[in-house]
Amino acid sequence: MDVVYFNWLDYLVFGAMLGLSALIGIYFAFFAKRKQNTTSEYLMGGKTMGMFPISMSLIASYISGISLLGLPAEMYTYGTQLWAIVLSEWIVSVTIAIVYLPVFYNLQITSTYEYLRLRFNQNVQLLGSIIFIIKMLLYIPIVIYVPALAFNQVTGINLHLITPIVCLVCIFYTTLGGIKAVVWTDTLQTILMYFGVIFIVIYGTWRIGGVGEVMRINEEGDRLEFFNMDPDPTIRHTFWTTVIGNYFSWLASCSVNQAMVQRCLALPSLKKARITILIMAVGIYVIVSLCCYTGLVVYATFASCDPLTTGAIRKSDQLLPYLVMTITGSIPALPGIFMSGVFSAALSTMSTGLNSMCGVIFEDLIRPAYNKPISEKTASFIMKIIVVIIGATCVALVLLVEHMGALIQAGKSLAGITAGSLLGLFTMGLFMPWINASVINLKYPRNKYKLMLFTGALAGGITSTLLVGWMSLGTQAAMLRGDIVIAAKPVSVAGCPGNITIPTISSQSSIEFDRSGTFFLYRISYFYYTLIGMLVCVFTGTIVSFFTDPNDPAMVHRDLLTPVIHRFLPLQSPQCIRPRLTQHDIELHAREMEELCAQAAFMKEKCAGIDDLQKQKSKLGQ
Repeated sequence: MDVVYFNWLDYLVFGAMLGLSALIGIYFAFFAKRKQNTTSEYLMGGKTMGMFPISMSLIASYISGISLLGLPAEMYTYGTQLWAIVLSEWIVSVTIAIVYLPVFYNLQITSTYEYLRLRFNQNVQLLGSIIFIIKMLLYIPIVIYVPALAFNQVTGINLHLITPIVCLVCIFYTTLGGIKAVVWTDTLQTILMYFGVIFIVIYGTWRIGGVGEVMRINEEGDRLEFFNMDPDPTIRHTFWTTVIGNYFSWLASCSVNQAMVQRCLALPSLKKARITILIMAVGIYVIVSLCCYTGLVVYATFASCDPLTTGAIRKSDQLLPYLVMTITGSIPALPGIFMSGVFSAALSTMSTGLNSMCGVIFEDLIRPAYNKPISEKTASFIMKIIVVIIGATCVALVLLVEHMGALIQAGKSLAGITAGSLLGLFTMGLFMPWINASVINLKYPRNKYKLMLFTGALAGGITSTLLVGWMSLGTQAAMLRGDIVIAAKPVSVAGCPGNITIPTISSQSSIEFDRSGTFFLYRISYFYYTLIGMLVCVFTGTIVSFFTDPNDPAMVHRDLLTPVIHRFLPLQSPQCIRPRLTQHDIELHAREMEELCAQAAFMKEKCAGIDDLQKQKSKLGQ
């Protein structure tokens, strides 16, 4: 089969998408009524954002190019069991709206990890912020690599050449336009993403002969598998791993993730934030299901001639771009529209990550280091520099991603290193008022030796990160060595043109992991990483707190605890201290008071002018 590449019209469509994204950043930087020159505007949009763009931004942030390319590749290679993740995503949305969001919204914090300082102390906040930064630095390079891999398939251009170009556009509009540019480019990109996927689904199904024919071919190819009820935690995908494991994985990604919470806090009310979360759930359910079904269309198209076996593509994640160029390459502009959708998904996730990391680094690391208030002009300049530096770092890290396995597993595995500890820290803070966070210094006689004992939350967070990090990296290393084998579903090349030898399918193809000698923790399904990390964090924090003077629940302010548990707690003590304001809050309140005073002075002057006019009228009347 001849290789089909982009034509000039495809490049034009793709360039228009990148250009329009850049123009949105320029608009909010220079032409919008409210410029992005304050921390409130740059990070929170002045808390005046609408539900529609925020909903689209949340959907775009979750559905990266990893989902658009990785999910179809997963369905093609391993079957449909992963499709069951949509069942848990509805429950996660309800959990966020009821349990987590009210606390964050009522505290009106800029960085999610400010909560950890208010509930515990600055050391725990610093730990949470660093864990989040590490998580995003591990995740964003994969997000960048995905569209570059797809672009390489449809154009033949080296992926390491296109990567800096894509990132430069993303860094450009994120740096200039702040969260408003990020949200509105996300909205544009989400529309493109949906259009591209829906068209491929409809056109691909029509070419094959309808939905029934797609399902028949996939059933014959042993791709349809939804209810593998085996409780073995070492099996990569079962009903339990994809539903239970994904529940905690997605809960960590949404409920305590700065990238998600920051957008919800940009809305003017908690009610609107909750509605937005539910809209996001619907949008994600639809796009994930479309991506999974697209995988069935890909298999139905290539069931008798596997592109990987024939060498038409190098990695399974190039299957969907290969399908697009194969079936729509002759239709003007459609490949360009599809690639615009894939790049849109990646750009939206990257821009969201850059903006949220910028907020965390500035609010949690840089601002506390200053002994005096930072002017808004200086703050705006520092945040823009942060975005540029982080973006350049992520581009450099792309070189490591190329040596990983399937994108879905690699992304989830690396995210699990930090997701479990973060979810555990916030779970302890919101649900367990007895967890402490003080640091005890034990001094031996004559001050010759000092022993610093980390307690409660700090011990839990560190232990969890180290354990899951060891499991995740150890698993990746074992897979590279060939100690862990993930068996794919059978493929065929019987229908390929020319003389191609049909590969022999191993008799052990039903065995997903080599259980003979690999360490047990390396064989556990990557979907359980977040759950394991959370449980280790909570267990360690509880044990250490018990032996190091646990908190009195009556002395923890109710604003710091989820409303779900208020009825089960003792009455709050009158001596309980309210959450302290951060320096940023104090500065914001001071500026708000100045603005109110200025408005009051203006109104007073205006009223005085009206009084003078009325007096003059009355004199004339007399």
